[in-house]
Amino acid sequence: MGTVGTKASGMPRLPGNNNYLVLEYGAKKVGYKGIHTGNMSINSQPYDGRPGCQQTGFCMMGCPIGAKWSTLYTEIPAAEATGNFELRPDSMVVQIEHNDKGQVTGVVYADKAGAKQRQKARIVAIAGNTIETPRLLLNSASNRYKDGMSNSSGQVGKNYMAHMTATVYAIMPGEVNMHRGTQMAGLVDDESVHDPKRGFAGGYEIETIPAFGMPGYANFLRPGAWGREYAGEIENYRNAAGAWLVGEDMPQESNRVTLHPTLKDQHGMPVSVTHYVDHPNDAAMREHAKQRARAIYEAAGARKVVARGPFPSTHNMGTARQSANAKDGVCNKFGQSHDIKNLFISDGSQFTTSAAENPTLTIVALAIRQADYIAKEMSAKNI
Repeated sequence: MGTVGTKASGMPRLPGNNNYLVLEYGAKKVGYKGIHTGNMSINSQPYDGRPGCQQTGFCMMGCPIGAKWSTLYTEIPAAEATGNFELRPDSMVVQIEHNDKGQVTGVVYADKAGAKQRQKARIVAIAGNTIETPRLLLNSASNRYKDGMSNSSGQVGKNYMAHMTATVYAIMPGEVNMHRGTQMAGLVDDESVHDPKRGFAGGYEIETIPAFGMPGYANFLRPGAWGREYAGEIENYRNAAGAWLVGEDMPQESNRVTLHPTLKDQHGMPVSVTHYVDHPNDAAMREHAKQRARAIYEAAGARKVVARGPFPSTHNMGTARQSANAKDGVCNKFGQSHDIKNLFISDGSQFTTSAAENPTLTIVALAIRQADYIAKEMSAKNI
């Protein structure tokens, strides 16, 4: 992947842009120590046939030079080159099928023309993530699996987690131009530890966040605001610095994904319904995080600090979680269904905790480990 700051790639971490330098300066002044630009999968120098980052910014809109890791131009082309991989775009699986023994035999999917097709399979791995994975399992109910596939525990769709979130923007005395440079290369991890003395369990990180251009800045800053004061904040776009607060969200069975009783999609399948309510722990953590981020920017000389959040959603996790005991979850530590040995969960829905870190690299690590496990089990003819 080219994850900087790791032995695997040998690449140093990315340089910090001005947004990072503001965060670093303020964080050091208030006494933080764990300040760096993170272990991101964006090349800091040429790696794996891709160039090093040129600090062009707007990373979330896609990397124009390919320095940022993406399956679109890394794994997918490599897989196609083997001759053992086929990508069928604009298709959607609507149901998983099984035989009389309960083992999966393939899937039914709607192709890009909307026609239903059947694909036989020795193994099915689901990677629809936290919303679509439980939806597919629940929509695959049958006479044998009346409550949905891999749901003997009743845990499919439950324990939805979305990270504690908030943002803090600061108007600095001089120009920052936070849209320039690698956008989210910067974090403070001192608060990621578990320290109940703060009034909550788990921890959080303070990460640099870009403005996503002027419209994004206006929306994040104070949506729906109006008047001279707000116009002044917008005019100070170049002077703005910003941080994203992300922390561990407590799993709750009541936070869940279910199927709508009547509403269906274009393929005739019930759509998902997501129910989520903040845990009191999240609220306590969020308030603490806002105060600490505010202290950082005030220490750096901010003229004004604006805190916002929570947000409707962020990193989605849970809903098909791992468990040692089949009655407590949906899959084992390799993402293998407790109920159906040739069915695998291959995404963030298998998480048991959200932790304080962005989840993508963990999802990839689990998928790589799962692939090795599948290969081993197939060779042993266990599946």
